[in-house]
Amino acid sequence: PPSLPLTLFPPVPKKLLKQVGEAIRDWDMIKEGDRLCLGLSGGKDSLTLLHVLLHLQKKAPIRFSVACATVDPQTSSFDPSPLIPYMKALGVPYHYLSHPIIAQAKAQLQGDSLCSFCSRMKRGLLYTCCVESGYNKLLLAQHLDDLVESLFMSLMHNGQTRTMKANYQGERGIRVIRPLIYTREAVTHAFATGNRLPIINENCPACFEQPKERARIKKMLRKEESLLPRMYANIRRGILPLLDEDTYGVFQSKYAAIEERIRHRKANKGKVATKGREEGMEEVTEEGGQERGEDGREEEEEEIGRLRGRGCQDGVCLGMMVDEE
Repeated sequence: PPSLPLTLFPPVPKKLLKQVGEAIRDWDMIKEGDRLCLGLSGGKDSLTLLHVLLHLQKKAPIRFSVACATVDPQTSSFDPSPLIPYMKALGVPYHYLSHPIIAQAKAQLQGDSLCSFCSRMKRGLLYTCCVESGYNKLLLAQHLDDLVESLFMSLMHNGQTRTMKANYQGERGIRVIRPLIYTREAVTHAFATGNRLPIINENCPACFEQPKERARIKKMLRKEESLLPRMYANIRRGILPLLDEDTYGVFQSKYAAIEERIRHRKANKGKVATKGREEGMEEVTEEGGQERGEDGREEEEEEIGRLRGRGCQDGVCLGMMVDEE
């Protein structure tokens, strides 16, 4: 069982408050009159975010309400029920959503992983809770480390440049926000363990592969950070566009356009080479030199200009080099 906290309302470090405050400000997360529902798993991150929100609720110049919801998937490997008396002691409105997700997955699962099925079911239950109870925003507690790890997993396994979004329109009219996007995991760990918050550990036997892969990515990033101390600060700045809810749609349309252009060039590559030889674009002089007509020079300069305009250097396009491979 989780140990008793040192205090029900531990003081929140200024560094943590600043990071969460910046995220809320930068991404316009919380507004006057918002009714917030925090997805509380009982892990160190969601418990930390809960106490930050309770502090901000007292100090912020705007008024907003805070409630929590926990999904119990009814598996022996994860029992969040000890959170019930803790939340009662805090006096925070609490929704305990017990649902036989694991049993349902075994009966309905087709062509999907149990982790994906469980994740969708949990999110659906949280959305339903928000709609039925009148909450307009669902808060999730992923931190900066989670975002960076998700980026690398997406790049390496799916070939997509994407990570979790900061503030986006979810299902059924509910907005989803992540106030910990600027906060490192070490900060939430120090706060939760240092104040002996009632952390509930999840150890689902059906979810081995993704945690294993995430742990491998985490180890890789930890090694790189030992050589580049500002690595996470730099990545945080670099992924800012990916946190915006509109970016992924723009990326997808751009990817599709580029892939279509590449397919077109590959299909016409042989035709263009043959056409160039047949037209005899170069005239050899009696002295053995080469002369180009005025029109030929202008066309060549225009083509080089187009290549450079697409990010090419010295008239050599990286895309053409890839095609050659």
